[in-house]
Amino acid sequence: MKPAGKLTLRFVSYFIIFYLLIISGFIISLVFFAIFINDRVGDNIHVMSSFEIEDDAVVEKGKTVKIADYLVKRAEENVGQLYLFDPTMTIVDYTGDTCGLCGKSDSEILALQQPGMHTWELPNYYLLFLPTTPVQPLFEEALENWTATGDISAVTRQRLKENKASVEIYDEQWNRIEVIGERYEKLNKPQLLEEKYDIFEHAELKQSTTLANDRTFVVRMPNPSYKPFEEPFNKAMVLFVSIFFGGHVILLLGVIFLSISISRQFVRPLVYVISRIERLTQFDYREISDKKIHHRKTGKLKRKFKLFQPVEESLNHLSERLDSNERQIKHAEQLREEWITGLSHDLKTPLSSIYGYSTMLASQDYEWTKEEMRIFATTMQEKATYMDALIQDLTYTYQLKNKAIQLDKVVLPLATWLPQFADEQVCVKVYGDVLLQADELLLKRIMDNLITNAKKYTPEGTKVLVEAQHTGKEVMLTIADQGPGIPQEELDNLFERYYRGTNTTDDITGTGLGLAITKQLIDLHNGTISVRSGQNGTIFVLKFQCH
Repeated sequence: MKPAGKLTLRFVSYFIIFYLLIISGFIISLVFFAIFINDRVGDNIHVMSSFEIEDDAVVEKGKTVKIADYLVKRAEENVGQLYLFDPTMTIVDYTGDTCGLCGKSDSEILALQQPGMHTWELPNYYLLFLPTTPVQPLFEEALENWTATGDISAVTRQRLKENKASVEIYDEQWNRIEVIGERYEKLNKPQLLEEKYDIFEHAELKQSTTLANDRTFVVRMPNPSYKPFEEPFNKAMVLFVSIFFGGHVILLLGVIFLSISISRQFVRPLVYVISRIERLTQFDYREISDKKIHHRKTGKLKRKFKLFQPVEESLNHLSERLDSNERQIKHAEQLREEWITGLSHDLKTPLSSIYGYSTMLASQDYEWTKEEMRIFATTMQEKATYMDALIQDLTYTYQLKNKAIQLDKVVLPLATWLPQFADEQVCVKVYGDVLLQADELLLKRIMDNLITNAKKYTPEGTKVLVEAQHTGKEVMLTIADQGPGIPQEELDNLFERYYRGTNTTDDITGTGLGLAITKQLIDLHNGTISVRSGQNGTIFVLKFQCH
């Protein structure tokens, strides 16, 4: 994309971000609003549909069948009980402490006609809700006292006081002629017609009956489940408005910050470009880094300055062209230093062992036995052999790095070529007619390195599986073992040179460069290698392009 197009895209993206911030603020406000309302307004069980709960209303664990916990909680909030029936009218489960319908016949249950009763049809079951209002037992007890004696007993009065309830008597003209317990505002007669099952919307619970003398007997008490919608709604609206306007204040500050940020994104790089040009006019070809627009570690442009990447690349290319001779000299010196450093690092430990044993042999303070001298000589030979292999591998890695190895590619039919690696521990499988164009000797070294490594770390009695197959336009080779897996720290550095180190007190059958060489050989074939490892083993995956 041209710089002008990138610039346009950058500005469009800023305004899209601004728009998304506004939408996000609005959505967050709605979420807070919904949570606030939901916490303060009960879930009305009567608006619940069979379709809504049919999948999770019943919890079955073996032979145990129970009503879901969320329905148990909802039944308690709505001051009632849920009963779960099977098609034979057998009660399978119920909520609450006591089962009011247990022991009743099917005809008695079917004859129930109670305000607020609700049923739902579920797969293989039926759910029944029966409201149980707290005023019912008080009403029955007070009515029994009043009918028997024309008064309320002391025990009942105490219960009325504990529940802040009252007993009220109204005459035929609806005059309140007596109040026992709490004194509330006088009722109007139509208020007795209110629905009793809408438990959250009524501040009071009321139950009444007509006495033999045409007077009305009423018991009233506060509703413990009273959760009116209007009050939390008003509070939620205040919260919504506060969040909305507060969010816009934050957005305004964000816009100001964004504007300052945009101005810096264009002014700072221009100053940097001008300074680079001035340095070139003074024959200073060194790359400079502005910490405000470059990453401190990588030295690359930060993401917000990627728009100026072409200018940065052009300036770098010009500097490199003018300073090519000096860079080549520095590169040669760097390679020499790397060679000396790597060689001295990897040869130091085995040389120390050889020097130590030779010093012991040369010592006149002790007469060594032939067996001891043989052990010393064997160890020194092992260290010398290791050093020779290490020097060869180091030479080979630098030849690969400098592309001094030439490929002699041939077409290899893997179905007949791979079985050469099979033995008692290695199982080879080739799916289909798989052909791979590669250097046969180098590919054999790749497979030898990986298979030997897998066999080395695989427990006895387990198999190493080598597979080959076509995957689209690629040939995929996998080497899987059943070893203990590779720790993540080692996995991250698996193909690094010198990572194994030269701890010659451990197994020295390898130089620690095998996997590094393997990766370089695969790269030379324009292939890829990846590794997955866990408790069940390690899998190396090689992919090569089909030709």
